[in-house]
Amino acid sequence: MADSQSASDQRRFPRLKESCTLRYKRVETGSLPAEGTEAVSVNVSGGGICFEVAEPIDTGVLLAVELVLSDLEDGVVSLGRTVWCRPAAGGRFEIGLEFWWIGWGDDGAQRAIAEHVRKAVSD
Repeated sequence: MADSQSASDQRRFPRLKESCTLRYKRVETGSLPAEGTEAVSVNVSGGGICFEVAEPIDTGVLLAVELVLSDLEDGVVSLGRTVWCRPAAGGRFEIGLEFWWIGWGDDGAQRAIAEHVRKAVSD
């Protein structure tokens, strides 16, 4: 790739700056995301999500996440791994989560998120 390409041009999945409500829970706790902590997304793509939280989360932690996007009828449940954590405004933290699995018995859920982002980006 040429050095002149922007980071967004190099991404496998385009990112959408969209705020959506989500709930997350560490996988080792053995409970569903609905019983977890509420957060708000900073951006979302077909490959992952960035969201803001009050407490830092170590990299490599597996999280179960349930999110609601405006164009999708049902909430989407996913499993992901934290790939970074960085300070954000107001003493909060931004978490980068890489999706490992998305859906609830629905292989099309990741495609639906990617299509949601593509549609919003092209509008």
